[in-house]
Amino acid sequence: MSGQNPPFACQNPRFGGFAPQKKYLWNVGGFASQSAMKKYLYATLIVWGLMADPGMCQYHDTSVDAGGYRLHFHILKGKGMPILFESGSGAGGAVWDPILQPIAELTGATLITYDRAGFEQSELDTSNQDVNRHGILQGIMGLETGLKKLGYDGNVMLVASSFGGFCATLYASRHPTLVRAAVWVDINHICWFTDEFVDTEMKDRIKNAASIKSKDLALYYQQLNLRNNIDLMRRTPFPANIPAIDLVSEKNFPDSAFSARWRACHLQFAAAQPNRESITAHGCGHVIFYDNPSLVISAIVKAYVPTQGREAGYEIMKRYLSYSIDKMNALPMERK
Repeated sequence: MSGQNPPFACQNPRFGGFAPQKKYLWNVGGFASQSAMKKYLYATLIVWGLMADPGMCQYHDTSVDAGGYRLHFHILKGKGMPILFESGSGAGGAVWDPILQPIAELTGATLITYDRAGFEQSELDTSNQDVNRHGILQGIMGLETGLKKLGYDGNVMLVASSFGGFCATLYASRHPTLVRAAVWVDINHICWFTDEFVDTEMKDRIKNAASIKSKDLALYYQQLNLRNNIDLMRRTPFPANIPAIDLVSEKNFPDSAFSARWRACHLQFAAAQPNRESITAHGCGHVIFYDNPSLVISAIVKAYVPTQGREAGYEIMKRYLSYSIDKMNALPMERK
């Protein structure tokens, strides 16, 4: 940051641009344009500029028994309340890597990403072949077991993208007094999933089930649990007491009716409670934290500050102002 070393500077040993993912199932992926890529690269240069003292932050990769199978966690140990990240469908926790460093620098929080069961470095529970036993409820129960064993089953802030919004909403509903805030990054909202859409989608998934099962058992379970997951989420509203910032992409579905319903559902969620805020990510596709990382970082800082008390929140905001100045100073280079 300008003129001073940040108190939580650190280097992530697996940080180096975009982590490779075997499966990336968002409806829009990657960069929306070359300009988005330039924005990301300049943001990365700014992040590197913040890393003045790499010895003050600890990175911990570990796998823990979540009930007969092992979940892989990547933890950036800080001093503040943890932030738990939920990734999109089929993606591992490493998709968040490009924005973790500045969030750690600015908030001082412990940051937790993980791979859901069967994806990337996490194991799949093979003790039960019943499709109905591999839905998001079982996934969240495994996550809870893992977090408890790691000592992170207390107060937490949630950040989620796409399908991860279902998982984070379910976690919040089970822990409404522990989840202190949430930032939704173009998540799935349940009102978007009409009966007609689910019926059509399930027909296609059942038709292709054998082929998917032969290639990827975890994806097979996820695909065939669509109806079960939707039914569960319809009974699981996000707790009204938890403040949330809801980011919605401007460029999501090529189908105009799908796109309009997507935006309407995000607005409906934000309007339901006075402690919720809706922000449109202009020019962004579904993966907003790739197209505009600074917007997502800023939203996370904004949601985190009120959870930390006056003095700690003031220190975070001072660091954020320095970060913002550096980012604004880079804009002329981005426009070239």
